[in-house]
Amino acid sequence: MLFDNITSYGISDIAYLNDEGWVNAQTVASVWGAPNLTTANFLYLTGYDRSLNADGNSGTNGTTMYQTLYQRIARVANTIIYEKDDMSGTEAEKATVIAESKMLRAYAYFLLINIYAKPYDKATAANDGGVPLKLDPYIETQPEPAKSTVAEVYQQIEKDIDEAIPDLNANAKTPYRFNRAAAYALKAKVYLFKKEYDACIAAALQSYQLNHQVYDLVNLVSASTNRPSTPLYATGEENLFFAASTISYIYIGQELIDLYKTGLQANGQSGNVSDVRLNLYKQPAATIKDYKSMLAWVPNSKEYAPNTVGITTTEVMLMLAECYARKGQYELAKEYLKPYLTSRYKNYDHSSFSLPNNVEDAVIFVTGERRKELNRGINRFLDLRRLNTESAYQKTISRLFPADPVATPNVPQQNFTLPVRSPLYILPFPSKAIENDPRLTSNTWN
Repeated sequence: MLFDNITSYGISDIAYLNDEGWVNAQTVASVWGAPNLTTANFLYLTGYDRSLNADGNSGTNGTTMYQTLYQRIARVANTIIYEKDDMSGTEAEKATVIAESKMLRAYAYFLLINIYAKPYDKATAANDGGVPLKLDPYIETQPEPAKSTVAEVYQQIEKDIDEAIPDLNANAKTPYRFNRAAAYALKAKVYLFKKEYDACIAAALQSYQLNHQVYDLVNLVSASTNRPSTPLYATGEENLFFAASTISYIYIGQELIDLYKTGLQANGQSGNVSDVRLNLYKQPAATIKDYKSMLAWVPNSKEYAPNTVGITTTEVMLMLAECYARKGQYELAKEYLKPYLTSRYKNYDHSSFSLPNNVEDAVIFVTGERRKELNRGINRFLDLRRLNTESAYQKTISRLFPADPVATPNVPQQNFTLPVRSPLYILPFPSKAIENDPRLTSNTWN
């Protein structure tokens, strides 16, 4: 089945445009003065031509993230939707496949609009440039207009989800297809990014009621081997919709390491409460430059398949907690944090857990947990974009690099920053896409 071949997403174009990943200093030093895409992103270099140098943009056979998402929209989702009358099977089976296609299209457009356009702003979305809406499978047709507005793209996403949900199965045939719980989770995420928090809660509760199982990492992750004792596959109960990236984010930097180490002492927990997710990393070999300021992810894909691009039950819990925190309903936020915290923190005692009793600090706590839970994929980039639209939660990122200037003497130690409204938060369309349709113009903050 076409859906089951869609297992990974190339996210090199946004890799390291965040505050979690770390690049080995030797890698940066080897291209110092002539950066590639990885180092340009890692050092937040705005002068680097990301339209021309988008991953897969060179030559005639390369495929950029932009093109990959549109291929999945046109060649898979739209083809199935258009050919529904020629499909075999019962009416119910055909309806389910069409619904799964609409969910795949909605998901692809959610990624496109949150990478290549401004974050959703209710006041301006109707006029902000979005991305092309292609709703047929024909290669030769071009959308009219060349790109729709942010509001129009979100309307199509919501339309697809609402039309799909009634025909989705409670359990999809594979984790690479949307089931009903995954669809409600994506619907909740759409509303979260639109800042429609009541609607987010309503959709997230629907998802939560269908599935709120979690990996018991407290008992599964070994601090001695840095691996789970039982393999955690894509079929695991925590995965609502599984999608991995082609980038493993092997290293995390000191800031995220420290966040894991902080624990929950400020939230009523004792000093022996520890975040077991840190046990999935270990110090790399001393031959790796900057090794003392990074940790490497240890399990391989056969031991632990991290759902770095898809949707999990824990994300649903964190969406509920964030929305309830924003509404000042702290007890409800704590209720939906409980299964998540219990499965991630060793020696955790929920009866003594305290959430800050003001909206700003409560939201900061939850988004901090979201940062730790949804790392090494697309979510931190997307979250930084949406949170940077709110003064209480925005962040100017700074990296001091190299961490060990003695190890790479040809690279001067300096701070590299990613401002709140950096142009890097809105990727340009790849030059190949613009050549295919000269009417296209990339979006900017203005």
